[in-house]
Amino acid sequence: MTVTDKPGHPLVRAVVLSGAVVETVVRAAGGRGPVTALLDVPAVQRAVSIVNGMFGDGHGDVLPPAMSVRVDQRRVEVEPTALAAAYPAAAGRVVVLVHGLVETERSWFHRADPERAHTGTDFGSRLADDLSSSPVYLRYHTGRRVVDNGRELSDLLTDLVDAWPVPVTDLVLVGHSMGGLVSRSALHQATERGLPWAALVTRLVCLGTPHAGAPLERAVVHAGTLFGRFATTAPLVRLLALRSDGIKDLARGTLHSTLPAGVRQYFVAVTLSRSEGSLLGRLFGDLMVLPASAGDRTQQADLQWFGGMHHFDLQRHDLVYDAMLAWLRT
Repeated sequence: MTVTDKPGHPLVRAVVLSGAVVETVVRAAGGRGPVTALLDVPAVQRAVSIVNGMFGDGHGDVLPPAMSVRVDQRRVEVEPTALAAAYPAAAGRVVVLVHGLVETERSWFHRADPERAHTGTDFGSRLADDLSSSPVYLRYHTGRRVVDNGRELSDLLTDLVDAWPVPVTDLVLVGHSMGGLVSRSALHQATERGLPWAALVTRLVCLGTPHAGAPLERAVVHAGTLFGRFATTAPLVRLLALRSDGIKDLARGTLHSTLPAGVRQYFVAVTLSRSEGSLLGRLFGDLMVLPASAGDRTQQADLQWFGGMHHFDLQRHDLVYDAMLAWLRT
Protein backbone atom coordinates (compact mmCIF):
# COMPACT_ATOMS: atom_id res chain seq x y z
CA MET A 1 0.00 0.00 0.00
CA THR A 2 1.21 3.47 -0.78
CA VAL A 3 -0.16 6.66 0.69
CA THR A 4 0.39 8.58 -2.53
CA ASP A 5 -2.31 6.72 -4.39
CA LYS A 6 -4.91 7.82 -1.86
CA PRO A 7 -7.08 10.99 -1.98
CA GLY A 8 -5.04 14.09 -1.32
CA HIS A 9 -7.00 15.76 1.46
CA PRO A 10 -4.95 15.94 4.71
CA LEU A 11 -7.69 14.29 6.77
CA VAL A 12 -7.92 11.39 4.36
CA ARG A 13 -4.14 10.98 4.25
CA ALA A 14 -3.99 10.94 8.06
CA VAL A 15 -6.51 8.10 8.24
CA VAL A 16 -4.65 6.01 5.69
CA LEU A 17 -1.24 6.82 7.15
CA SER A 18 -2.24 5.51 10.59
CA GLY A 19 -2.66 2.07 9.07
CA ALA A 20 0.32 2.34 6.73
CA VAL A 21 2.78 3.01 9.56
CA VAL A 22 1.92 -0.19 11.41
CA GLU A 23 1.78 -2.19 8.20
CA THR A 24 5.17 -0.97 7.01
CA VAL A 25 6.93 -1.58 10.33
CA VAL A 26 5.57 -5.11 10.64
CA ARG A 27 6.41 -6.09 7.09
CA ALA A 28 9.90 -4.66 7.39
CA ALA A 29 10.48 -6.71 10.54
CA GLY A 30 9.06 -9.82 8.94
CA GLY A 31 6.85 -10.38 11.97
CA ARG A 32 9.85 -11.10 14.18
CA GLY A 33 11.28 -9.96 17.50
CA PRO A 34 9.80 -7.00 19.37
CA VAL A 35 7.22 -6.33 16.69
CA THR A 36 5.63 -9.71 17.28
CA ALA A 37 5.59 -9.04 21.02
CA LEU A 38 4.06 -5.63 20.41
CA LEU A 39 1.23 -7.20 18.46
CA ASP A 40 0.41 -9.38 21.47
CA VAL A 41 -0.40 -6.30 23.56
CA PRO A 42 -4.22 -6.10 23.94
CA ALA A 43 -4.33 -2.36 23.21
CA VAL A 44 -2.41 -2.86 19.97
CA GLN A 45 -4.61 -5.76 18.96
CA ARG A 46 -7.63 -3.59 19.59
CA ALA A 47 -6.19 -0.75 17.51
CA VAL A 48 -5.46 -3.09 14.61
CA SER A 49 -9.00 -4.50 14.72
CA ILE A 50 -10.46 -0.98 14.63
CA VAL A 51 -8.33 0.16 11.66
CA ASN A 52 -9.04 -3.05 9.75
CA GLY A 53 -12.75 -2.94 10.53
CA MET A 54 -13.15 0.70 9.56
CA PHE A 55 -10.86 0.99 6.55
CA GLY A 56 -9.47 -2.45 5.70
CA ASP A 57 -9.74 -4.91 2.83
CA GLY A 58 -9.77 -2.61 -0.22
CA HIS A 59 -7.94 0.37 1.22
CA GLY A 60 -4.81 -1.19 2.75
CA ASP A 61 -5.06 -3.61 5.63
CA VAL A 62 -3.04 -3.45 8.81
CA LEU A 63 -1.86 -7.06 9.10
CA PRO A 64 -4.89 -8.66 7.45
CA PRO A 65 -5.46 -11.60 9.82
CA ALA A 66 -6.87 -14.97 8.91
CA MET A 67 -9.86 -16.03 10.97
CA SER A 68 -8.50 -17.84 13.99
CA VAL A 69 -9.39 -19.62 17.21
CA ARG A 70 -8.20 -17.72 20.29
CA VAL A 71 -7.47 -18.78 23.86
CA ASP A 72 -6.12 -16.15 26.26
CA GLN A 73 -5.64 -13.80 23.28
CA ARG A 74 -3.29 -16.29 21.63
CA ARG A 75 -3.92 -18.01 18.32
CA VAL A 76 -4.56 -21.75 18.52
CA GLU A 77 -3.82 -23.80 15.43
CA VAL A 78 -6.82 -25.84 14.31
CA GLU A 79 -5.11 -29.23 14.45
CA PRO A 80 -5.48 -32.11 16.93
CA THR A 81 -2.39 -31.58 19.10
CA ALA A 82 -2.85 -27.82 19.55
CA LEU A 83 -6.59 -28.13 20.24
CA ALA A 84 -6.06 -30.92 22.77
CA ALA A 85 -3.56 -28.76 24.65
CA ALA A 86 -5.79 -25.68 24.54
CA TYR A 87 -8.98 -27.53 25.50
CA PRO A 88 -7.98 -30.28 27.97
CA ALA A 89 -11.58 -30.66 29.12
CA ALA A 90 -13.13 -30.50 25.64
CA ALA A 91 -16.86 -31.27 25.51
CA GLY A 92 -18.89 -32.67 22.66
CA ARG A 93 -21.10 -29.60 22.71
CA VAL A 94 -19.20 -26.63 21.24
CA VAL A 95 -20.37 -23.01 21.47
CA VAL A 96 -18.72 -20.76 18.88
CA LEU A 97 -18.74 -17.05 19.75
CA VAL A 98 -18.36 -14.61 16.83
CA HIS A 99 -17.71 -10.94 17.62
CA GLY A 100 -18.90 -7.88 15.71
CA LEU A 101 -17.47 -4.98 13.71
CA VAL A 102 -14.07 -3.54 14.80
CA GLU A 103 -13.99 -5.96 17.74
CA THR A 104 -11.87 -8.93 18.75
CA GLU A 105 -12.71 -11.92 20.91
CA ARG A 106 -11.83 -9.73 23.90
CA SER A 107 -15.12 -7.90 23.47
CA TRP A 108 -16.80 -10.84 25.20
CA PHE A 109 -14.62 -10.33 28.29
CA HIS A 110 -15.17 -7.47 30.72
CA ARG A 111 -14.84 -6.27 34.27
CA ALA A 112 -17.57 -6.75 36.82
CA ASP A 113 -20.00 -3.84 37.03
CA PRO A 114 -22.85 -4.55 39.47
CA GLU A 115 -24.62 -1.31 38.56
CA ARG A 116 -24.92 -2.53 34.96
CA ALA A 117 -25.70 -6.14 35.98
CA HIS A 118 -22.37 -7.36 34.57
CA THR A 119 -20.90 -10.25 36.53
CA GLY A 120 -17.43 -9.93 34.98
CA THR A 121 -17.57 -13.50 33.66
CA ASP A 122 -17.70 -14.01 29.91
CA PHE A 123 -20.71 -15.70 28.34
CA GLY A 124 -18.63 -18.61 27.04
CA SER A 125 -17.29 -19.57 30.46
CA ARG A 126 -20.75 -19.33 31.96
CA LEU A 127 -22.19 -21.55 29.22
CA ALA A 128 -19.36 -24.04 29.80
CA ASP A 129 -20.59 -24.48 33.38
CA ASP A 130 -24.33 -24.20 32.73
CA LEU A 131 -24.53 -26.28 29.54
CA SER A 132 -21.49 -28.58 29.90
CA SER A 133 -20.05 -27.10 26.73
CA SER A 134 -16.74 -25.81 25.38
CA PRO A 135 -16.57 -22.15 24.29
CA VAL A 136 -14.57 -21.37 21.16
CA TYR A 137 -13.75 -17.71 20.63
CA LEU A 138 -12.87 -16.47 17.16
CA ARG A 139 -11.06 -13.43 15.83
CA TYR A 140 -11.53 -12.26 12.26
CA HIS A 141 -11.06 -9.28 9.94
CA THR A 142 -14.35 -7.36 10.17
CA GLY A 143 -13.48 -5.05 7.29
CA ARG A 144 -13.93 -7.86 4.78
CA ARG A 145 -17.18 -8.72 3.01
CA VAL A 146 -19.61 -10.68 5.16
CA VAL A 147 -19.82 -13.42 2.56
CA ASP A 148 -16.01 -13.79 2.53
CA ASN A 149 -15.88 -14.05 6.32
CA GLY A 150 -18.76 -16.52 6.15
CA ARG A 151 -16.78 -18.69 3.75
CA GLU A 152 -13.73 -18.54 6.01
CA LEU A 153 -15.81 -19.43 9.06
CA SER A 154 -17.29 -22.37 7.19
CA ASP A 155 -13.83 -23.67 6.30
CA LEU A 156 -12.55 -23.13 9.85
CA LEU A 157 -15.48 -25.05 11.37
CA THR A 158 -14.85 -27.90 8.95
CA ASP A 159 -11.30 -28.18 10.27
CA LEU A 160 -12.37 -27.60 13.90
CA VAL A 161 -14.90 -30.44 13.88
CA ASP A 162 -12.39 -32.79 12.27
CA ALA A 163 -9.61 -31.94 14.74
CA TRP A 164 -11.65 -31.49 17.96
CA PRO A 165 -10.32 -33.68 20.83
CA VAL A 166 -13.65 -35.51 21.20
CA PRO A 167 -16.46 -36.15 18.71
CA VAL A 168 -18.59 -33.03 18.24
CA THR A 169 -22.23 -33.80 19.01
CA ASP A 170 -23.72 -30.31 18.91
CA LEU A 171 -22.68 -26.90 17.55
CA VAL A 172 -24.18 -23.64 18.81
CA LEU A 173 -23.30 -20.36 17.08
CA VAL A 174 -23.54 -17.09 19.02
CA GLY A 175 -22.98 -13.92 17.01
CA HIS A 176 -22.91 -10.35 18.23
CA SER A 177 -23.91 -7.69 15.69
CA MET A 178 -22.02 -8.39 12.42
CA GLY A 179 -21.05 -11.76 13.94
CA GLY A 180 -24.64 -12.90 13.46
CA LEU A 181 -24.52 -12.10 9.75
CA VAL A 182 -21.19 -13.92 9.38
CA SER A 183 -22.59 -16.96 11.21
CA ARG A 184 -25.68 -17.05 9.01
CA SER A 185 -23.53 -16.74 5.90
CA ALA A 186 -21.30 -19.60 7.04
CA LEU A 187 -24.29 -21.84 7.69
CA HIS A 188 -25.84 -21.03 4.34
CA GLN A 189 -22.64 -21.69 2.42
CA ALA A 190 -21.86 -24.89 4.34
CA THR A 191 -25.35 -26.22 3.56
CA GLU A 192 -24.98 -25.42 -0.12
CA ARG A 193 -21.59 -27.15 -0.21
CA GLY A 194 -22.84 -30.16 1.77
CA LEU A 195 -20.28 -29.73 4.55
CA PRO A 196 -20.87 -32.12 7.49
CA TRP A 197 -20.51 -29.51 10.25
CA ALA A 198 -23.72 -27.75 9.17
CA ALA A 199 -25.75 -30.79 10.23
CA LEU A 200 -24.32 -30.49 13.75
CA VAL A 201 -25.65 -26.94 14.28
CA THR A 202 -28.81 -26.92 16.37
CA ARG A 203 -29.02 -23.28 17.52
CA LEU A 204 -28.08 -19.84 16.25
CA VAL A 205 -28.16 -16.88 18.64
CA CYS A 206 -27.99 -13.38 17.15
CA LEU A 207 -27.40 -10.54 19.61
CA GLY A 208 -28.17 -7.12 18.13
CA THR A 209 -27.60 -8.35 14.57
CA PRO A 210 -28.73 -5.93 11.81
CA HIS A 211 -30.67 -8.52 9.80
CA ALA A 212 -32.49 -5.79 7.87
CA GLY A 213 -29.51 -3.46 7.71
CA ALA A 214 -28.01 -0.79 9.97
CA PRO A 215 -29.26 2.81 9.68
CA LEU A 216 -25.82 4.26 10.37
CA GLU A 217 -24.35 2.80 7.16
CA ARG A 218 -27.37 3.87 5.14
CA ALA A 219 -26.99 7.37 6.53
CA VAL A 220 -23.35 7.40 5.40
CA VAL A 221 -24.44 6.45 1.89
CA HIS A 222 -26.98 9.28 1.79
CA ALA A 223 -24.46 11.71 3.26
CA GLY A 224 -21.94 10.80 0.58
CA THR A 225 -24.48 11.53 -2.13
CA LEU A 226 -25.35 14.87 -0.56
CA PHE A 227 -21.77 15.99 0.10
CA GLY A 228 -20.74 15.01 -3.41
CA ARG A 229 -22.85 17.83 -4.83
CA PHE A 230 -20.64 20.53 -3.35
CA ALA A 231 -16.95 21.20 -4.02
CA THR A 232 -16.29 22.29 -0.43
CA THR A 233 -17.45 18.97 1.00
CA ALA A 234 -15.89 16.74 -1.68
CA PRO A 235 -13.02 15.69 0.67
CA LEU A 236 -15.61 14.28 3.06
CA VAL A 237 -16.95 12.10 0.26
CA ARG A 238 -13.47 10.68 -0.30
CA LEU A 239 -13.12 9.98 3.43
CA LEU A 240 -16.50 8.26 3.59
CA ALA A 241 -15.55 6.15 0.58
CA LEU A 242 -12.65 4.69 2.57
CA ARG A 243 -15.00 2.77 4.85
CA SER A 244 -14.52 -0.96 4.68
CA ASP A 245 -16.49 -3.49 2.66
CA GLY A 246 -17.73 -4.98 5.92
CA ILE A 247 -19.32 -1.69 6.93
CA LYS A 248 -20.91 -1.32 3.50
CA ASP A 249 -22.49 -4.76 3.89
CA LEU A 250 -24.26 -3.56 7.02
CA ALA A 251 -26.48 -1.34 4.86
CA ARG A 252 -28.11 -4.47 3.43
CA GLY A 253 -28.05 -6.73 6.46
CA THR A 254 -28.75 -10.40 5.86
CA LEU A 255 -27.08 -11.65 2.70
CA HIS A 256 -28.30 -15.23 3.10
CA SER A 257 -31.78 -15.90 4.42
CA THR A 258 -31.95 -19.66 3.86
CA LEU A 259 -30.75 -21.86 6.72
CA PRO A 260 -31.08 -25.59 7.41
CA ALA A 261 -34.56 -26.51 8.60
CA GLY A 262 -33.29 -28.01 11.87
CA VAL A 263 -31.56 -24.85 13.10
CA ARG A 264 -33.50 -22.83 15.66
CA GLN A 265 -32.82 -19.11 15.82
CA TYR A 266 -32.96 -16.66 18.71
CA PHE A 267 -32.81 -12.92 17.96
CA VAL A 268 -32.19 -10.50 20.83
CA ALA A 269 -32.80 -6.77 20.43
CA VAL A 270 -32.25 -4.02 22.99
CA THR A 271 -33.07 -0.32 23.11
CA LEU A 272 -31.96 2.61 25.19
CA SER A 273 -35.62 3.24 25.92
CA ARG A 274 -37.14 1.15 28.68
CA SER A 275 -40.52 1.13 26.94
CA GLU A 276 -41.01 -1.42 24.20
CA GLY A 277 -42.24 0.15 20.98
CA SER A 278 -41.53 3.70 22.12
CA LEU A 279 -40.67 6.39 19.57
CA LEU A 280 -37.20 6.80 21.11
CA GLY A 281 -36.56 3.08 20.83
CA ARG A 282 -37.75 2.93 17.23
CA LEU A 283 -35.61 5.92 16.21
CA PHE A 284 -32.36 5.19 18.04
CA GLY A 285 -32.54 1.52 18.99
CA ASP A 286 -29.40 0.48 20.87
CA LEU A 287 -27.41 3.33 19.22
CA MET A 288 -26.14 0.97 16.50
CA VAL A 289 -29.05 -1.23 15.40
CA LEU A 290 -32.80 -0.63 15.40
CA PRO A 291 -35.09 -3.15 17.11
CA ALA A 292 -36.99 -3.85 13.88
CA SER A 293 -33.73 -4.98 12.28
CA ALA A 294 -32.31 -6.94 15.24
CA GLY A 295 -35.69 -8.61 15.81
CA ASP A 296 -36.53 -9.15 12.15
CA ARG A 297 -40.02 -10.64 12.08
CA THR A 298 -39.71 -11.78 8.46
CA GLN A 299 -37.50 -14.66 9.58
CA GLN A 300 -38.33 -17.74 11.59
CA ALA A 301 -36.82 -16.95 14.96
CA ASP A 302 -37.74 -16.65 18.61
CA LEU A 303 -37.56 -12.95 19.50
CA GLN A 304 -36.50 -11.24 22.74
CA TRP A 305 -36.38 -7.55 23.61
CA PHE A 306 -34.82 -5.75 26.58
CA GLY A 307 -35.00 -2.06 27.42
CA GLY A 308 -32.51 0.26 29.07
CA MET A 309 -29.47 -1.25 27.33
CA HIS A 310 -27.04 -0.27 24.60
CA HIS A 311 -25.48 -2.34 21.81
CA PHE A 312 -22.52 -3.65 23.80
CA ASP A 313 -24.60 -4.66 26.82
CA LEU A 314 -25.68 -7.55 24.62
CA GLN A 315 -22.32 -9.23 25.23
CA ARG A 316 -22.25 -8.87 29.00
CA HIS A 317 -25.60 -8.09 30.67
CA ASP A 318 -26.94 -10.72 33.06
CA LEU A 319 -30.50 -10.42 31.71
CA VAL A 320 -29.30 -11.20 28.20
CA TYR A 321 -27.29 -14.18 29.40
CA ASP A 322 -30.09 -15.59 31.56
CA ALA A 323 -32.60 -15.31 28.71
CA MET A 324 -30.19 -16.91 26.24
CA LEU A 325 -29.43 -19.76 28.66
CA ALA A 326 -33.12 -20.41 29.27
CA TRP A 327 -33.75 -20.53 25.50
CA LEU A 328 -30.80 -22.87 24.90
CA ARG A 329 -32.20 -25.22 27.52
CA THR A 330 -35.58 -25.51 25.81
